[in-house]
Amino acid sequence: MKTRRARAGLTTLEILVTVAIAGVFASMAVMNMDIVKRRQSERNALREISSLANQARTYARTSQYPVRLSVTTNVMGATVLRWEQLPCDTAHRWGDSCPAAACLTNACNKGGCQCVAQGEGIAIPATLDVSALDGLCWLGRGGAPRHQTPGNPTCQVTGNPPQKPLKITQSQSGKLDHVLQVDGLTGKPRMVDCTQQPVDPTCNVP
Repeated sequence: MKTRRARAGLTTLEILVTVAIAGVFASMAVMNMDIVKRRQSERNALREISSLANQARTYARTSQYPVRLSVTTNVMGATVLRWEQLPCDTAHRWGDSCPAAACLTNACNKGGCQCVAQGEGIAIPATLDVSALDGLCWLGRGGAPRHQTPGNPTCQVTGNPPQKPLKITQSQSGKLDHVLQVDGLTGKPRMVDCTQQPVDPTCNVP
């Protein structure tokens, strides 16, 4: 009695199934790699933001000029964050009105606002929304913090310190990512990661 020999090789269907499964795993690997790269880019930017905020405070404390954070868009359409050292009225002398009137509501090089100095801009990933940091300011000769509120110019002695942590969110989902907490007296900034467990109580401030 004859028996059929074991079939050698794979059928076309088996090959297609194998290729499809391999493709799924490859796609998952690429997606995971993209997520890792995106998150690494965000974390690098957040570290730079924290460093920039501390740098801005230091410049303000060691000079008579207030220093403000400014969120702008460059010619490529990307979001950029930098510090601006604002001039005082009357030839920038100690004790004069700070900042100059032209800089109360204008960014550097706009509306007659000629800044004393500007920091190098930090490119912000498109996945992060840092608009809450715009207008955060440290006054000269002490570094007391101020934050722009609707209808009020920023960086004035009569202004108010930040009333709550400044939120950095995911651009698309609006999910809270980090907050920048600024001490109302000393102006010292602290970056808080709101994605870690247990969640820092600062992240729960409405």
